Amino acid sequence: MIAILIRALGIGLLISLTGCGVRGPLYLPTVPPVPNPPTQAEPKGVLYPPSSPASANPPKQ
Repeated sequence: MIAILIRALGIGLLISLTGCGVRGPLYLPTVPPVPNPPTQAEPKGVLYPPSSPASANPPKQ
């Protein structure tokens, strides 16, 4: 009985480590090289107009 459990555990471990053939063998993918930093800084722009206190709190009716 114990031999059956050990054999089943070994087979299950073997199947899980080989990846069942669904996605191929388990491996670590290659890491792409780090991209070069930009030569120029990104331009800074104004995204929104500055808010005034009157437009921030519209009157309630």
